[in-house]
Amino acid sequence: MKIRIIFSSLSCLLYMHFGFAQSSPSVDSIGMYLELADVVVTAQYAPTDSRNALYKIRTIKRDVIEQRGAINLEQLLNQELNIRISQDLILGSSLSLQGVSGQNVKIMIDGVPVIGRVGDDIDLSQINLSNIERVELIEGPMSVHYGTNALGGVVNLITKKSQINKFDFQVISQVESIGAQNLNAQAGARLSDKLLLRLDGGYNNFAGFNALAPSDSLLARTFQWNPKEQWFANGILRYDINGAQSLRYSMSLFDEQIENLGQLRRPQFRPYAFDDFYYTRRLDHVLSYEGTFLKNLYWNITSGYNTFRRQKNTLRTEMESREQSEVPGQQDTTRYNALVFRPILASRFGDSPFNFQIGLDINYENGYGQRFRDAAASKAQFSEIADYAGFITLQYQPVSALQIQVGARGAYNTRFDAPIIPSLHLKYDINKTWQLRASYAQGFRSPSIKELFFYFVDASHYIIGNPDLLAETSDNVQFILDYDQKWNISRLQVTLTGFYNDIRNKIDLFDYVEINGELVPAASLGQNTTQFAYFNQDRFKALGSNIRINYSLKNLEIAAGIAPTGRYNPLSETENVAAYTFTNELNGQVNYHFNKIGLRTAFFIRYNDKFIRFYQTVNQEGNTVVAQAIQDGFTLADLTLTKAFWKNRLQLTSGVRNLLDIRNVNTIGTQGSAHSGDGSSSPIATGRNYFARLRWQLNGR
Repeated sequence: MKIRIIFSSLSCLLYMHFGFAQSSPSVDSIGMYLELADVVVTAQYAPTDSRNALYKIRTIKRDVIEQRGAINLEQLLNQELNIRISQDLILGSSLSLQGVSGQNVKIMIDGVPVIGRVGDDIDLSQINLSNIERVELIEGPMSVHYGTNALGGVVNLITKKSQINKFDFQVISQVESIGAQNLNAQAGARLSDKLLLRLDGGYNNFAGFNALAPSDSLLARTFQWNPKEQWFANGILRYDINGAQSLRYSMSLFDEQIENLGQLRRPQFRPYAFDDFYYTRRLDHVLSYEGTFLKNLYWNITSGYNTFRRQKNTLRTEMESREQSEVPGQQDTTRYNALVFRPILASRFGDSPFNFQIGLDINYENGYGQRFRDAAASKAQFSEIADYAGFITLQYQPVSALQIQVGARGAYNTRFDAPIIPSLHLKYDINKTWQLRASYAQGFRSPSIKELFFYFVDASHYIIGNPDLLAETSDNVQFILDYDQKWNISRLQVTLTGFYNDIRNKIDLFDYVEINGELVPAASLGQNTTQFAYFNQDRFKALGSNIRINYSLKNLEIAAGIAPTGRYNPLSETENVAAYTFTNELNGQVNYHFNKIGLRTAFFIRYNDKFIRFYQTVNQEGNTVVAQAIQDGFTLADLTLTKAFWKNRLQLTSGVRNLLDIRNVNTIGTQGSAHSGDGSSSPIATGRNYFARLRWQLNGR
């Protein structure tokens, strides 16, 4: 600790000596601490160095975000091992973690859940990274800490909350060859010794991309990847009560418009088209307090209010007059509102082997729109669900090398009986270079409002909720072995992970028939239909392992990983199919820094193996048979160059995404979304894309 204080002081003196003469930088202890250590906060008793954290937390820092030219969370995660990104051309992008996807992966910003799942997933392209300091990922159930939706893991985005300079200003502009533009401005000011204000806002525009139709064809008006426009703004006000406590308020606003232009109709005489417009608005408020009191106790209190609105308008566009008129019955608006209150108290008794963490986690969510049919609701087109939970973890450290933590969560859910959820975590420092982590955790997820009471029926869709759904429960076992060896000018890090996840009553969408008022999966009766509803799948299991290797030598850093994952086939219990279908993921990264000219190069590559699943269908003879849905494998590769100018006030990053020009991959027997492709292929990316990013920073390095 003394060494850290001395080093912090020297760093501050050096900065004051070499900093800009026109500003007198104030020392931000939080900012300095984040500069000096790989600090993580997700599921921790207090901000902790990642190597000392009981959980294995994968961190993606700000410099990696900028190096990849990532504007949103989708672009950042598509090269990460054990994360698979899926695309829906209307609903957006989604992820799976350790083979688990959809509602089972909780996405948070500063510990507050992101709401507004459309098609069961949060659209990753709507989560902008302009004010994000780092991203923390934990794989495996975190239901004890974060409750429902954390059954498969959590992704926690940590916003920038501190700065060293009295004034800080930067502008970032990025252009891409596919017709995308981004402009972002950020400003921060220390209004007093205790008060910090940070603001940022920006604009993203994508002109649309069509790789399927020639520019002179009648299909040229439509796009495979639809045009979109996004506006966003963020603000944070932090008040330092004293050296150990702070109070923060943050607000973020996001607006998006997507155009889904229809095909030209009656082209020879007064041509027209039906065009769909999707409008999304997110507004989030967060008030939080954190700090130490009585020397050994740490408080973290977070309260948030989030709103989400998605509106669809269908207009008839007259090509000659350019007039537009609403199409009756084709307008729809869905709203979600969520409240969260999360006070946590943790101890940090340095002279005792025992420490504790105790907290409340209160979540309330409601939905409003013509697509909700909740018979028990207090009013029409409305539904609500609440979860009131308490959790406690006890940590025992009999010797400095061993930490043992047990935890439990109890909850009252207004829709379902929630069981007591236990967890057990262990970390053992075998020696200075080897660490072992092991865990067992149960998970719980109550069905969402959408899964219970959704009603979406029109000319192209027939999807309904199922109020008879059961809650999901799971068991997860995980082992992680870390090796970290440092030499004079080099370092080798190796992480080996093995996991097993068993989810009961997993909820999925199946086609169905109705018998005596009861919904029954159609395949169980030897039928196929175009009507879909949510059902509990008897069992979902996933098992796998992964190995990550990172080697650094002076200016060179090399990383590689492989992650085989097996997904359980429920049909193996009655049909002659393998119990598990395995897929492999491989990724690699090479970074080299040319110190003499200040140039940094980075190459990223990731291979996604062929994805196979089995399902039941009915053949032409009317017999129920087992079929395969197969999506071909593909490789994504990126190359970037970063050069700093004018004492690091200007930074230019340029590069190529998707070097191999991957756009679509072949699919066989798919039953995927109607938005996801042409029936024989699935969209992956817009093809090879060149980008240039310029960052101008004033009053700071």
